[in-house]
Formats: sequence, C-alpha cells, structure tokens
Amino acid sequence: MDSNRIARFVWQPYVVAISLIAAAAALRLWPLQSLGVRQAWLTFSPAVMIIALYGGFFAGLLGTLLACLTVWLLLPVFVAQPFIRDAGDWLGMAVFFITCMMISGVVEAMHRARARAAQVKEQFESANKELESANHELEAVNKGLEAANKELEAFSYSVSHDLRAPLRAIDGFSRILMEEYSPQLAPEALSYLQLVRDNTRQMGNLVDDLLTFSRLSRQAPSKQPVKTTALIRQTLDELDGETNGRQVEFKVAEMPECQADPNLLKQVWINLLSNALKYTRQRDLAHIEIGWKKENGEQVFFVKDNGAGFDMRYAHKLFGIFQRLHRAEEYEGTGIGLAIVQRIVHRHGGRVWAEGQVDEGATFYFSLPFVEPETPPQVIEKVDEVAERAQALI
Repeated sequence: MDSNRIARFVWQPYVVAISLIAAAAALRLWPLQSLGVRQAWLTFSPAVMIIALYGGFFAGLLGTLLACLTVWLLLPVFVAQPFIRDAGDWLGMAVFFITCMMISGVVEAMHRARARAAQVKEQFESANKELESANHELEAVNKGLEAANKELEAFSYSVSHDLRAPLRAIDGFSRILMEEYSPQLAPEALSYLQLVRDNTRQMGNLVDDLLTFSRLSRQAPSKQPVKTTALIRQTLDELDGETNGRQVEFKVAEMPECQADPNLLKQVWINLLSNALKYTRQRDLAHIEIGWKKENGEQVFFVKDNGAGFDMRYAHKLFGIFQRLHRAEEYEGTGIGLAIVQRIVHRHGGRVWAEGQVDEGATFYFSLPFVEPETPPQVIEKVDEVAERAQALI
C-alpha cells in the first residue's frame, strides 16, 4: 500500500464524520423543520452512532463535537432563533455528548477487541504452522535416532563377535606357547607372553564394559519395589572373593525400600562396592560404610571408604567414560565402571556425585526419587476392623 492510499485510509473516517453531520444538519433544517428548535441534538444521534461504528472513537469524538457546534452555533443562523434556549436544552446537550462519547468508547473497545482477536488468531495459526514444522523435524530426528540405534546394535554385534574372535585367538596361542614351548623360551620371552595375555584379558573386559554401557542407552528400566538391604547383602556375597586374605570391615545401615530396576540397581552396587574394595587394597584394615539419607524428596545412598581418595579438582572427570584418576599400574580397571553407574542412575531419574581427599578416602553418592510406600491391603483391613470395634465400645 503506497503513501497516498495510506493517507486516504487514515483520513477517510473523518471525512465520513463531516459528511454525515452535514447531512443530519440538512435534514434538521428542511424535512424535519416542523420539529422546531427543541431537542435538536436528537437528530444527530444516529449520525454519531454510524460515525463511531465506522471510524472508531476519534471519528465519533469529531462527529459529537461537530454536532454540538452545529446545534449551538450553525443552525440558529438559518432559522433566526437559538436552538439552545434554557437549562433543559443545555442538559440535553450534555446528555447527548456523554452518551455519544460512551458509545464511541464502547465501539472503539469492540474494534480493538476484534483486532486483537484477529492478531491472536494469526499468532495461533503461525504457532500451529511452527508446531507442525517442529513435529516434522521431530519425526525426522526420531527416524535418525532409530537409524543410529540400529547402527549401534550392528556395531555392538560386531564388537561382541568380530572383535572377540581375534582376542580369543591371541590369548589362546599365547597360552599354548607358554604351556608347550616354555622350556625353549627365554624368561624374558615368557614375561612378554604373559604381558600379551594380561592385555588381552584387559581388552576383553573393556569390550564387555563397552557393550554394557551401550545396552544401557536402549534399555528402559523396569521399576519395582526393591529391598535394598537384601540386594546389598547379595552383592557383598558375590564380591566375597575380593576380600580373601584381607581385613575388610563393612558397616551396612538398615536401608529402605526403593523403586528401581533390581538388575540395574544391583549393577550400581557392584560397581561402587568393587571400586571401594579396589581402592582400599593398600590399607591394613579397610573400612567401607554403606548408608542412606532422605534429602530434598530423594533417597540418597552412599558408599564411603578409607582408600586412596582423589583430588576434588578432578571430581568432574570421575563419571566420564575412559576417565581414570589413578595409573593403571596401581589400580586395574577399564575406566567405564562409574560411567555405567551414572548412566543407570540417570535412567532412573536420579543423580550421582562424589567427595574425597587424596589418601583419606572417598564417598560416592547416588540418589533415587522418593516414592511413599503403599499401605498393604491387609493392614488397611486390620485398621478398619480395629476402628469398628472401638466405635462399638463407645
């Protein structure tokens, strides 16, 4: 729209206002002259209403002012007598002015509400288009994720089979050389073969941990009530072999039930307790404490030890994949155990963190959302029965 058309559009309501007031004045002077000079403002009411409906508040204001001036100053010139004669005429004029202003204000509010509704409708339609576009993008992303998951599964299969085969071959042939040709080999060669076998086993463990970590990305937790204390006792029984020949003191608090996948939660406890046993190996007497606390609507579980500890400046690296804060020569491992813990806890809606000091031990925490235990039906029935008896005695 060019500037000339914009100007015509802006001024058009006011031109219409002047035209309608002039027409109303002409009607009053000729076809309606028999009405006399009393209540002349009534002739202009329909004109002002039409002006307000067409042009809004300011056009209605102009029409009202023009009508008042016409009745007060212009019409008396043509009929040679005043139209405003007494207090009643002035009161009528005041009522006319106020009424026209109210009508113009209401009409302006209607215009603005209609414009706002049109704007909201336009925004809604635009938001719908954006939502549809976002849905299409989300579908494309989901398809990409499905394709990536399939590729990941293919990779996992390849790792578990294609990579394991050469590892088994290396370990097997190294073992044959050591068992059948050891008399013919120098001690240095035998130590090299043993080193090959150790690194092969380490590589096998790494492959196993990578596969576990990969599966956790796709496996949805199957949550159910878990008796935490029993699960910890079972885990400690399985780790009993790691305490042979050592003095290890376990302090296990009475733990509450929690909502979790029992198999995945067991893996968390295995990794944390294995970690504690590994890093307290240099202690004459290892202290490992297992406890919990309720904090901010969460169940916070922890494993505390008096082992090697770590520098808190590097705490952010603890749960990263392949991240190690100690040399492999000092403490064996693949650097994936704590990453698996974090992945499992996150899948349950919880969080993990750790605190420690070098050579003074460490404490590893993980949280799970707190769920109020449901009252068993038999308990509810017993309570109802006791209440009925008490009421009968009363």
